[in-house]
Formats: sequence, C-alpha cells, structure tokens
Amino acid sequence: MQFSSGTSIFSPEVQGILTLVLLAATLALFYYAMIQMSPKKTQEEVEVKTVITCTSTGQTTERAFQKGDYVGKILGECENSGQSVITSIFEVKKEINKSKK
Repeated sequence: MQFSSGTSIFSPEVQGILTLVLLAATLALFYYAMIQMSPKKTQEEVEVKTVITCTSTGQTTERAFQKGDYVGKILGECENSGQSVITSIFEVKKEINKSKK
C-alpha cells in the first residue's frame, strides 16, 4: 500500500464523521467553559425599607418601600406643624433557611 500526496488512510465518509465528532466535542468544551465562567445567581431575598423623619420632632419610622419613594420627598404633615420627609432608603437581606430533614 503506497501513500501518495493527497491521499488518506480514511475514506471521505469517515473523514466527514470524524470532523463532525471533533466539532461537537469542541462546541461542548466551549459551552462548558462558558457555563463555568458565568456569574452565579444568588438566592438572597432583599426587602427595601424607607425611613421617614418628622422635621419638628426628629422621630423616625420605617416602612416598606413604595413605588415613587425618593430621599427628600415630603409626604405630608406630622406632629407640631412639622413635615414628614423621606430621609433614607435601604436594603435588608433576608436569610433563607434551608433546613435539612
């Protein structure tokens, strides 16, 4: 059996199948690498709170954030002719208990 230039030990059908197998393996490795590098999703739950302060007494109250809240927003009047103003908005992380049974 002599090999001249341009000949192969595999038939064209086998070469086609090997090419497809190598392409599939390359794509699988690429996909695996992309999955490993992607950021992991966290399962943290958060609750957004709004702090409201009375300008005359300095008394503060917390409530759940409502759409349209922003720091400095005047909500209305409070005791002693003061105004209720949103002074801060913050996030509280809730703990997720995964108990093993």
